[in-house]
Amino acid sequence: MRKVLFALLVLSLAIVMGSPAMAADPSFTGIAYIQGHGGHVAVVDLATGDVARYSHGKAADTAILSKDGSILFTFSLDGNVRETDIKTGKQTEWARVGKKHCGSAYAPDGNIWVSDMADGNVYIYDPKNRKLVDSFNVSKSICGITFSKDGKTAFVVDMPGGFVSVVDVATKKVKSKIDGVGTFLHRGRLQPESNLLWVSDGAEVKAGEANGVGYVDAGGAPGRVSIVDTASSKLVDSLLIGGNPHDVEFSKDGKYAFVVSRQIPERDDSAIVVVDTATKRVVKMYSACKKCHGAIGVKVDEKKDGGRPFLCAIEIRWDQKEIPATAEGIPGAIEKPKPAPAAH
Repeated sequence: MRKVLFALLVLSLAIVMGSPAMAADPSFTGIAYIQGHGGHVAVVDLATGDVARYSHGKAADTAILSKDGSILFTFSLDGNVRETDIKTGKQTEWARVGKKHCGSAYAPDGNIWVSDMADGNVYIYDPKNRKLVDSFNVSKSICGITFSKDGKTAFVVDMPGGFVSVVDVATKKVKSKIDGVGTFLHRGRLQPESNLLWVSDGAEVKAGEANGVGYVDAGGAPGRVSIVDTASSKLVDSLLIGGNPHDVEFSKDGKYAFVVSRQIPERDDSAIVVVDTATKRVVKMYSACKKCHGAIGVKVDEKKDGGRPFLCAIEIRWDQKEIPATAEGIPGAIEKPKPAPAAH
């Protein structure tokens, strides 16, 4: 049965990504910033699908925009932080914060909580004064962090454990744990105006054990998004996405989820998979790697991530209409299509 479901998933994704947009295709205006392992942040225009990037030089899993969208903070896999000024393109030097960063989110006090895969700690970074101000342990190896609407509770995802820790923000103590969320979890966010926590689950399994390989091996389980009701602490739904889902962002009204997934089946590409949150169906996809790498002919070294481009965190500026001029343009990727000649 699993093979049948997986085959149907592959077919449906191939149709969505390989066919012209249908009339019912939803349209969006905004700019997505997507952190990847390749030492740069992909920048995707959601209105056109155009792609550019900001290079910073380190493999990283997480990035987060400042509240006003002027600064992009990148937290690297070797425990450092670097700022990119969107207006000027200038970058700070790398500065040590932790060990191996995976996720980040703004706490109610304006500081950034950064999760660490190496020691299970949350590192608290003050973005105004550019310094580490505190840290505390949550579990073994953590990734996603998101806060309740009232700011009193943080939900912190444990990757290999497949559970979510419920943390009291004031005391920084783990209050409880939500078990059975998934196989190999990454990031999670609360759907706007709801108690529903959407958690990306790579579902990587090898020889019966969780394995964070970044793509699905033959015979493995396809990636998915687990939906948890934080009010009841129960898993209420699980959506097949394919590939290796790594982060979830929402439209302002919460009607659409934007899931960043590595290596969509049969595509050999990482993508933004758009899901209608009411129907739980994939309604659109954006190529986030192939369009860029194909345009400049750059291939990923086979020794690095199996020669595949890996995407991780996603941040979306809904009020931004165009890719910033300071981003590195990709030849052929940001050109606007020429109008068709007038009929005679």
